[in-house]
Amino acid sequence: MNGDFIQIVKKHTTCYPLMEPQDYGKLIFQSEFGPEHLITDQQACAAMIQEEFLAIRHGGSPQYPEPIAQCLCRFPISACKTLQGARLLASLLIMTAKEVCGTKEGLLKKIRQLECLEFSGVTEWMEAWKKRGCLPVHHSEVYRAAYQPHYRLLKTEYAGYFPAVLEINRLLASGKPVLVGIDGRCGSGKTRFAHLLGELFGGNILHMDDFYLPLDKRPVDWKKVPGGNMDFTRLRMEALDPLCAKKEVIYRPYDCGQDRFGQSLQLEPHPLNVIEGSYSHHPSLEASYDCKVFLTCSVMERVRRLRQREGSYFSMFEKQWMPMEENYLRAYSIEESSDFTIDTSSFFVS
Repeated sequence: MNGDFIQIVKKHTTCYPLMEPQDYGKLIFQSEFGPEHLITDQQACAAMIQEEFLAIRHGGSPQYPEPIAQCLCRFPISACKTLQGARLLASLLIMTAKEVCGTKEGLLKKIRQLECLEFSGVTEWMEAWKKRGCLPVHHSEVYRAAYQPHYRLLKTEYAGYFPAVLEINRLLASGKPVLVGIDGRCGSGKTRFAHLLGELFGGNILHMDDFYLPLDKRPVDWKKVPGGNMDFTRLRMEALDPLCAKKEVIYRPYDCGQDRFGQSLQLEPHPLNVIEGSYSHHPSLEASYDCKVFLTCSVMERVRRLRQREGSYFSMFEKQWMPMEENYLRAYSIEESSDFTIDTSSFFVS
């Protein structure tokens, strides 16, 4: 963690050689506390970002999400692309402000780390800043003139998801039902992303786990058949077709642990409908989707997350589910045929 912050500081020093001591102070404050102005009025926040977006259109720094902490980045306002995107950024900014909580101790620790780098004038400025209570600071005039910063702070995962979320937002503007499929490697955050879409837009979220085939209905060689454990026919008939026709959905989720069906669930028609889980991009379902998102993750990070999530059941994932999943991904070129591929390796704090 400490080494990561030092590397971030060094990278910013390289990218922005005209940084002055107060710019380092701003970097430290932002990396610890996130958005310094805890805006709760979404309309006012959206209006502010839209105004800035119209003023800059393009340009300003950074030009891409720029890490400032393990789970935070500076997100360029120009990446919003449209006024709708600016409103979306406002929603994610408010969510970030609510979720990121730093401490004074963490701030002081980063100041000590920075002082060890012995940048000119930094130690003296930091001492004076601490006496003033380490209040939020602006970028220096030199920094502003040289780099024209136009950004907002976002959680790293929100910045990574932004292009896909922006496209889904555009599709919803058409007024037609939008069906999104989220596939990807286990442990890559498919369910988490689905819930983020639900928080932003509302809608129905269906899980592929609910549409496993009962054991006695699976083919004899189901472990070798890509998607051989899934009931794609039931998923299409009971869920996808009704959703696309703006009709209510009634289905019974399958309980894998008990090998039986649960009580019926009823979903009302909604503009956004999300199908998340492995095998959701199977070719037999492909034609139904308006947007296909694929999530991936490094092997090391997937193992870490799955060990944490599954506990003693992890060995089953390692020996059976992960190889079956990779077989499916290769067989149908799932990643290559998706509209968006997002690597979530750096998204979540350990």
